[in-house]
Amino acid sequence: MIPEEWEKFYFYAQISETGGGTYFYYNTPEDREDFNYSVKIPFYFAVDKIEFRRNKRKLFELSDELRKVFKDNHQELWYSFTMSLEHSGGFNMHFDYTNWFDTEYSFSDQMIIWKHKYLGEVPIDENDKELINKYDNEFPNNPI
Repeated sequence: MIPEEWEKFYFYAQISETGGGTYFYYNTPEDREDFNYSVKIPFYFAVDKIEFRRNKRKLFELSDELRKVFKDNHQELWYSFTMSLEHSGGFNMHFDYTNWFDTEYSFSDQMIIWKHKYLGEVPIDENDKELINKYDNEFPNNPI
């Protein structure tokens, strides 16, 4: 799905009984500071858009299957997870058990928080800065 060499890859999935969503970001060896958003790939590269959508759907289905494994084995169900992978082989999975659907944080709020935590994105907008501060105060364990 990534049509160029990458250095770090961060995948996010949020799954519930009623649906969810996935996205990923990656950077390249040439530009380790900037991360490329998965939805922009078909616009910047000559990739088959239908195949790309099919693969994106497959990522969601695999994430949903992972949640079902937890459910089938009577494990506490997570609401989201982040998988990070480095070109060198480093790998990490972080499961978040916070039911974000029961909070006032929108999906776009969660994405801003997630990008701040995992990609090191520092908010410039005052509203985003306030959002990060509010999140840090309400969730000092930084569960996202």
